[in-house]
Amino acid sequence: MRNRFKHLARNFFTLHKSEQRGIVLLLAILLVLLLFNWLYPRFYPARNRNFDRFNREVGYFVRARKKLEDSLKLVRLQRTGKLTPQQAKQLLHPFPFNPNKLSGAQWMQMGLSAKQVKTIRHYLEKGGRFRRKEDLKKIHGLSGAEYAVLAPFVRLSPPSGKTEKQGPTEKATRHRTELNGANAALLIHNLGLASRLANRIVKYRRLLGGFYTPQQLLEVYGMKKKTYVAIQNLVFADTSLLQRIDLNHATFKQLLHHPYIDYETTKKLIRGRDKVHGFSSFNEVKSVTGIPDSLLNKIRHYLYLRPLKN
Repeated sequence: MRNRFKHLARNFFTLHKSEQRGIVLLLAILLVLLLFNWLYPRFYPARNRNFDRFNREVGYFVRARKKLEDSLKLVRLQRTGKLTPQQAKQLLHPFPFNPNKLSGAQWMQMGLSAKQVKTIRHYLEKGGRFRRKEDLKKIHGLSGAEYAVLAPFVRLSPPSGKTEKQGPTEKATRHRTELNGANAALLIHNLGLASRLANRIVKYRRLLGGFYTPQQLLEVYGMKKKTYVAIQNLVFADTSLLQRIDLNHATFKQLLHHPYIDYETTKKLIRGRDKVHGFSSFNEVKSVTGIPDSLLNKIRHYLYLRPLKN
C-alpha cells in the first residue's frame, strides 16, 4: 500500500504544471460542491407543503369524472333499451307535460335520447295522438322502465268541450332541483320561475363558476326574498361541479374576472403568491395577504392550490 502511494505521488509530480493545476482545480471544485450541498439545507430548509387541499381537488375531479362515466353508461343502456327502473330514475328528469304539445327540446330536457324524440315527433307529424298515458308504450325504443318514470307526469288535455279541472296544488307543483346542472328551461319548469329570472341565474352561475350554497341565489339581480323563500327547500348545490381557479398559476386577468375578487384583492393575491413563491395552504393565503375571513371563506370555494414546480 505504501509503495503504491509513493508510485502515485511520483506520477503526480512528474506531470506537467498545467496538468497538476487541472487536478488541483477539479479537487477544489469537488470540495466546494460537497460543502455547498452540506450547508445549503441548513440555511434554506425545505418548506413543509400541505397537500390536503390539492388532494381534495383531485378527489373532486375523480368524482366528477366518475359521474360523467356513469352518465355515459346510462346513455348507452338507454340506446339498447336495457335500463333498470333505478337507472331510468337517474337518467330521466320529468316534469308535468302533455306529450301532444311538448317540443323536441323539452323531450330531450327530460332525458330522452335524440332517436327517441325523433320517433315521437314522427308519430305526431303523421297524425298520431296520445289519448291515454299508456299510449306512450307504443313508442318504439322507449323501455318499460322509462315509461314507468314518465307516466306519473303525463297531463293530457280533456276531451273537446270539457274543461280540465285542476286543483291548486297541481298547478303549483314544483320539483327538487340541483342548481349547478340545471339549464334555464329546467329552472322554469321545476321551480316555476320567470324565464328572465331563470336566465339571470344561469348567467350569474356561469360568472361565478357555480353555486356552493343555494343562498347565493339572493345575489342574482331580480331575485326577491319571497321568491327565494318559496324555493329554498327545493334547491341544492352539487359542489363537485364548481369551476375552480388554480391560484398558484392563475393570471391577474383570470382572478379579476371572478365576481367576488375585485382589483385590490387580486393585487394582494398576486403579490402574496410571488412573495412566498406559491401558496401551500389557505391559512398561508390569509396570513400573507390579510384578506378578511368573510371574503376568503367565499372565494376559497372557487380556488385550489396546485404546488409550483421547484
